Amino acid sequence: MKTKMFASMLVIALAAALVGGATMALFTDQDTNEGNVFTAGTVDIEAGETSIIVGADNMAPGDTVTGSFVVTNVGTLELRYDVSALGSGDLFAGATPAVVEALGDDQNVVLAPGASATVTFTVHLPLGADNSYQGAAGLVDFTIAAEQTANNP
Repeated sequence: MKTKMFASMLVIALAAALVGGATMALFTDQDTNEGNVFTAGTVDIEAGETSIIVGADNMAPGDTVTGSFVVTNVGTLELRYDVSALGSGDLFAGATPAVVEALGDDQNVVLAPGASATVTFTVHLPLGADNSYQGAAGLVDFTIAAEQTANNP
C-alpha cells in the first residue's frame, strides 16, 4: 500500500513539474560581435647611405676618417638598437690593422616609429702601420640589431 501511494505521489509530482515547466518561459537573446581584427606590430629598421667627411680613399698611418649614416625605424613598434662593425680586406688585417671606433654612443638607442638617428663612426689607421698597408683596401659592414622595447625589460 505504501508503495502504491509513493508511486502515485511520484507520478503526480512529475506531472506537475511538466505542466509547470511548460507554462514557465524565460525570454532570451543572443548576439555576435564579429570581425575584430588584431595585428602584430613590426620591428623594421633601415640604414641610409654612409657619408664620409674626407680621406677614406687616401689614408696614411695615423689618419682617422669620420663618417655617419642614418638609421630609421620604419616599423610600427618602438625599438632599441645596437650597432656593430666588421672590417674586412687587407686594411683590416695584419699586425696593425685599421680599427673602427666611436660606436659606443650609438648603443642601446631607442627609436619611436618613424624616428631616425645618426650613427657616427671613425676608422683609424694606427701610426704603427708599416709599408705592407700601402695601397691596402678594406670594407666595413655595419650591423644594426633591433628589438622591440614593449614588454622587453
